[in-house]
Amino acid sequence: MQPEELGHAINKGLEFWSLQIVADAAIMSSFVVLAMVAGRGYLENVRRRLTLRVAAEVWEAGTDLLVDVLMGFVSLVGLFIVNPDIMADIKIGLPWVPLAMVLMAVALVIRAFHSGRVFGSTAWWIVLGLVAVACAANWFGFTFVMEAAGEGYLKGHEGSVWPTLQRMRSDFNPDLAMATFQWANPALVLVFIWAVVAGVVRSCRARQQPKTRSDE
Repeated sequence: MQPEELGHAINKGLEFWSLQIVADAAIMSSFVVLAMVAGRGYLENVRRRLTLRVAAEVWEAGTDLLVDVLMGFVSLVGLFIVNPDIMADIKIGLPWVPLAMVLMAVALVIRAFHSGRVFGSTAWWIVLGLVAVACAANWFGFTFVMEAAGEGYLKGHEGSVWPTLQRMRSDFNPDLAMATFQWANPALVLVFIWAVVAGVVRSCRARQQPKTRSDE
């Protein structure tokens, strides 16, 4: 192998490794989000134990912001990796992982702009449901598709369901990867546009509020 070919192979290997790490980190982050949203009562109990008011406010704001940041990270990773070239290079459980990232993006918009932070509200329950379904899809896609049984195992279990699950991997099944891209990527783009529009509307309303008060 020539030095140029070796360098190219190393660069491609590092690229694949980095992309796979980012995708796996997004999957793991979804479970942290579920734990923090579902464990809202636990976080409230911790806040009550803080004696300083400033510490309690920092804890509440920090945990709230951390959930949003993690949900945004998962959504942006989905927008980044759900494309034919990257899905052909790394292993992604189709259609489970892209579906989970779309659901997480929808949950983030509802949480950020449609009262999804209000504990016990209808919007809060919708966010919890979307995050739970996203985690279930990520769990199935990661455990049974991305990390499906390898060739050595399949030689002794030819009649098992593992070969079918393995064919759901994006790097094994370009047809399924393209079909998933055709609905998942537009869905993520539409949710992104929804978030931008909702953010602009919220900003305009917030700017008009002081004027309304002064007029009264």
